[in-house]
Amino acid sequence: MPLNTPLEALTSALVLAITAPDDDRAARAIALADEIAAMCPPGHIALAKRAALEELRRMDGESAHG
Repeated sequence: MPLNTPLEALTSALVLAITAPDDDRAARAIALADEIAAMCPPGHIALAKRAALEELRRMDGESAHG
C-alpha cells in the first residue's frame, strides 16, 4: 500500500512500533515514527495516534475472527 501523506506514514510507523516482533524492530519503528512526527503539525500527530489505535483494534478483531 503506497503512503500518500505524512499522516499515513506516521500512522503506519506507529502500528509497526506496537506490533514489531522484537525489541530491535520496535526501536527502529519508533525512531522512524519520531522522524516523521517531527515533520507533522501537532494536530496530525493526534490524528495518527487515533488512526493507529483504530487500525490495531481492526487487526485484533480480524485475528479473533479468523
